[in-house]
Amino acid sequence: MFLLMTIKDLKLLLKDRRPLVTLLVLPMVFIAIVGMSTGQLLTGGDTRKAPRLAISNADTSEYGNMLVERYQSRPNLDVQIANSAGQAQSLVDLGRVDGALIIGPEFTAKVDELGLRDVLDPDHGQLSGGLSAIDLTLDLRPGLVDAEMFRAALLSDLLKVIAPIVGRRNALTRRFFNDSATTPEDVDNEAPSSTEVPSNETLPVDAASPKGEAASSPAVDSAVPTADQPVSAKPKENAAANVYLILVPGFTVMFVFFVVNIMARSFLAERDRGTLDRLRIAPIPATGILIGKTLPFFLVSLTQVCLLFVAGKLFFQMSWGPDPVWLIPMMICTSLAATSLGLLLATIVQTDQQVAAYGTSLVILLASISGCFMPRDWLPPVMQTISLATPHAWSLIGFDVILTRRVVDTPVVLQSCAVLLGFSLAFFTAGYVRFRAMTRV
Repeated sequence: MFLLMTIKDLKLLLKDRRPLVTLLVLPMVFIAIVGMSTGQLLTGGDTRKAPRLAISNADTSEYGNMLVERYQSRPNLDVQIANSAGQAQSLVDLGRVDGALIIGPEFTAKVDELGLRDVLDPDHGQLSGGLSAIDLTLDLRPGLVDAEMFRAALLSDLLKVIAPIVGRRNALTRRFFNDSATTPEDVDNEAPSSTEVPSNETLPVDAASPKGEAASSPAVDSAVPTADQPVSAKPKENAAANVYLILVPGFTVMFVFFVVNIMARSFLAERDRGTLDRLRIAPIPATGILIGKTLPFFLVSLTQVCLLFVAGKLFFQMSWGPDPVWLIPMMICTSLAATSLGLLLATIVQTDQQVAAYGTSLVILLASISGCFMPRDWLPPVMQTISLATPHAWSLIGFDVILTRRVVDTPVVLQSCAVLLGFSLAFFTAGYVRFRAMTRV
């Protein structure tokens, strides 16, 4: 009997295409819009603007010009030369550049005072006082999202200019930086200065460079790609596809739970037509009625998830992970949790206005808490813990370990499926209790 109810509801859903637009078309529109906003769809790759840097150079000596030329040579940095420090600061204040680097008139003199230890261990040398120790000022625009990355990149290039200057003055390191005819024997005969590091001493890691990289040297520069070296197109393509490893699961999980609104309206329509009352007095157990009313929406929800992931693969080159078969149980459990919650809501609401108020608010609130709008890793630890009280979060965790890991973490996937089944059972049981209460009334 419940199969007949399922077939009937499926025909009604297919007849009214508005719910299908909400469940299938709208998520694709959201994914496409956000994808285009990141410059990854229909734009030939990453089209985000390069960081903009205004430079004011008051140092008339050689080193200031060397630093300016270094930044100007970077293809991924938009450099604007300001006539004065005030003009550079004004560009930052007006939001026309992301940062301003002000090179003071004493920059060359301050760099000439540096020793090798100051460059290799800036936390304890003259550079411990910051950029002001060499007459530099870096001002970044308030609200700059990747401010720390921008600052680290600028400091890295600064050290690549300073390190050779200081290295050429040191007997132990001159051979690596000096292109003159100085021979190793000449270097060995020179007495080390007080700032030189003994040959058997381990060089400290440069704390000012990103992630503790060592000071620049020919060996390091040849092994690690720099901004001056071309980068292959393959990593950029991977980066483009990686965007959708976040967007597709996030928006899919959010829109899957919009089925609760459609289910609630279906129950209200059955009640208004008197069909629900006839089902109550029919010799059909309450469980059979609820299964028959839930199954069609489960099938629609499961179809929605499958189509969105297929679209992500076809349109956005999204990877399905090393073992895509694990997507099947995650999709099934996610759809079960969504339709069970829809059943519970359908037994609670009494009017269409309540469906719009309770259903939409519930879906958006759960999606925002769980991390559907942004990567879960971006959430504070407290919010990540709180989000575990939502089925959305467990669905996102499962999809993440399937799509983004080189090897699928099977225990995490099984745990996510188990928790989602637990949510489904709890929602269905609560809906069953509510439905029995309605039947007795």
